[in-house]
Amino acid sequence: MINVRFTVFGGVSARAGDRTTEFGPTRLGALLGVLLVDAGRVVGADELVERVLGDAPPARARAMTQTWLTRLRQTLPGLIEREAGGYVVRVDPLEIDLHLFRHLVRTGRTAEALALAGEDLLSTLDTPWARRQRAGFADELLAARLDHVDARLGAGEHSAVVPELHTLAAQRPLDERVAAQLIEALHGSGRTSDALTHFDVLKARLATELGAEPSRQLTTLHRRLQTASAPRQLPAAPKPFTGRAVELAELDQAPNGVVVITGTGGVGKTSLAVHWAHRAAERFPDGQLYVNLHGFGPSGAALGPGDALLRFLSALDVPRAKVPHDLAGQSALLRDALAGKKVLMLLDNATDADQIEPLLPRTPDTHVVVTSRTALKPSHRARSLSLGLLPPDDARELLAARIGHDRAQAEPEAVDTVVRRCARLPLALAVAGARAATQPEFPLAALADELADLDAFADDDDVTADLRSVFSHSCKALSPAALRLFRLLGLMPGSDISLAGAASLAGLPVQETETLLAELARANLIEKSEPGRFTCHDLLRDYAAELAQHDEGEQALNRLLDHLALTGVEAGVAFTPTRRRPITPEPGPGVVVPPMGTREEALRWLMAEHPTLMAALPLGTPEQTWLMGWSLADVLDRQARYQDLLTSQQLALAAVEQLGDTDGIGRTLINVGRGLGRLKRLGESRAVLERAFEVYEGDAAGQAGVLLNIAMLCTDDQIHEAMEYTRRGLVLFEESGDQYGQANALTGLAWGYGKIGDYAASVSYSERVMPMWQAMGHLFGQGETWDNLGTAYLGLRDFPRAVHAFTQSSACFRLGGDLPHEAAAYEQLGDTHAAAGDAESARLAWQKSLELRVGAGLSADSVRAKLEAERE
Repeated sequence: MINVRFTVFGGVSARAGDRTTEFGPTRLGALLGVLLVDAGRVVGADELVERVLGDAPPARARAMTQTWLTRLRQTLPGLIEREAGGYVVRVDPLEIDLHLFRHLVRTGRTAEALALAGEDLLSTLDTPWARRQRAGFADELLAARLDHVDARLGAGEHSAVVPELHTLAAQRPLDERVAAQLIEALHGSGRTSDALTHFDVLKARLATELGAEPSRQLTTLHRRLQTASAPRQLPAAPKPFTGRAVELAELDQAPNGVVVITGTGGVGKTSLAVHWAHRAAERFPDGQLYVNLHGFGPSGAALGPGDALLRFLSALDVPRAKVPHDLAGQSALLRDALAGKKVLMLLDNATDADQIEPLLPRTPDTHVVVTSRTALKPSHRARSLSLGLLPPDDARELLAARIGHDRAQAEPEAVDTVVRRCARLPLALAVAGARAATQPEFPLAALADELADLDAFADDDDVTADLRSVFSHSCKALSPAALRLFRLLGLMPGSDISLAGAASLAGLPVQETETLLAELARANLIEKSEPGRFTCHDLLRDYAAELAQHDEGEQALNRLLDHLALTGVEAGVAFTPTRRRPITPEPGPGVVVPPMGTREEALRWLMAEHPTLMAALPLGTPEQTWLMGWSLADVLDRQARYQDLLTSQQLALAAVEQLGDTDGIGRTLINVGRGLGRLKRLGESRAVLERAFEVYEGDAAGQAGVLLNIAMLCTDDQIHEAMEYTRRGLVLFEESGDQYGQANALTGLAWGYGKIGDYAASVSYSERVMPMWQAMGHLFGQGETWDNLGTAYLGLRDFPRAVHAFTQSSACFRLGGDLPHEAAAYEQLGDTHAAAGDAESARLAWQKSLELRVGAGLSADSVRAKLEAERE
């Protein structure tokens, strides 16, 4: 039987060349299969009977088996031999898929092995022996799968194996090898917080169900992840850094607590703090936290303490499910997270004590360094370190480090002149040094002579240094195009700007703008705040704004606002494709409008530009402001930024009213009403929506949309009233032929019937509207419909269908970028699991809902109550 290959996975078969013999569920196939499993070993006659016919064979079982053996030996001559009271298959084991599988596993070729075992072992034989073989092989198969996972982890495929490991962990919740692999995969995927959470869950289950502790391997892995997850947020150390020996020694000697470094703008507070933090990092093995509070940037750019707290808690791997929605609770949680840890916290560029007060942990092992232009006096006792101008020798050394020591030694008098005219301010020295470094062929004395005397640019009363001449000196070395771009960057409304925004501001092609930005970065006039975005020191920004010519500045700002408005519309359409696109003008000369390919790309752009758009809204023409407001309406609603939603739509409403666009006024009134409603200002919301209804007189679809929004304001004891508004809206949508509006109304009715307990009607309406949403590709509508189906199936106690519906609903809302509705879907999924008696699945779903609610700044009291009740 040379060159014959045999299979025992699935049905038994033999293949020679192109010819395959399938034995199927026959006795011959069963007999061949049980011999192939033990190829090369003699199987006794009685054992063969038991394997093929079971524990209670018929009276003539042995004779029957002999007959089958004879036929089998005739079919496959030379394969089966009789020996010592039994029978044996004489064939190379590697010609049998089971034995080849085992060989491949032993030699580390697990991918090939797993490809062989696609079906159950001896799937057509159902005897006790065959079932025992399958159960035993299941353990082999699992071990091979896990070996293959180890190989993939070793190859860096962490993200790819996470779904498979999640499934295995759900099936084998106490399997520590699976748990270790999942923890490793999550960590390698950048999800260390999830990895540590999984360890905590496993540890609790082991203690509760087995009374055991995690293995040494798992605890070692846990300690490694804790170390790896320690935050390392410090910016790069400033290079070069010179001097400040006295201040560095004082920082070294300060006990853990709070140190506030104060000094005028440009004096080097951040450089000192960051340099010292890197030098002292080993004192804080549990991590270093950093945040730029933008206290003295453009109006509206300062970072609130709540945002800073969320960043710190995330960096400390605190699960979002544990984060309360109020500032005091978040501050307390930060203290808990830092308790017992040796952590350094650097709060850079603070405005006042109120901005930093909630961030101060007051734990004995945490050290806080604050930088500010003002003398802060937090309620917690703080040491003050006032930073003056660089001493002359230190200032000379800093300049020499930037221009080259040989050059500095060759012209010591010129160095002194530059140092004096830079007023020994590190920012001025950095800018002047960059200017000199870019022109090594110029004598330093000639460059020094270009610096004018300094007079009072800084606002601080104790410093009279005027940085204008230093900045002017540096600007003279720029190409005319780069100098023009620098001037215009002083006009940007936010704290930073994108490449496309800078190109629009300058009215230049993107590639040319990128080259100019690189020139400005080399001159130390700007820096990258993050990939693709640029910022500059606020003093440089102020100087740039002073240089901007009035006429040119107006035109440039108008181009930038056009870029924001027109790109915002593209992003808004990509984010919600079913929205009616507003009429937009063609981009003017020099305005860059990058395309938005996907919903995810649009969401990233909108959230990245959100602060800039909010700052730009009051600056635009009526058309620009209306379009920017339109672009923000959906994303701010979906991301639960309700105050910004209301503010942006109020500004957009004032703008569109100047344009006299009736449809635009109606739509924006609806958005204002929605914002008021989200903030629970229901009376004001109702009044605004009633005004919108009047504006839409004669427009059936417009009035129908208003009626559906009024229905959304109805409370739980007004469901019948809400359904009546929805029915009226449906009639108007049908009159106007508005398919999207009809789908909205039908979805609202499905929701209403679910609320009043008519679950059959809710299912009927949901099944009617689902194909409409799917045809439109409308994720939010599909998510709402799945949610309504879940509510109905839960009411009907059809738990499997309800679980499926709420799972689909959460997925749709997640893909659609709607945090509040995704959170609600997870809460209801938890309710369904709880009703079905699956407490663990309920807890996991509720925790996910809590995480999303807290992340969106929404109330999470109902979910917390359920989790507390579940723990009790």
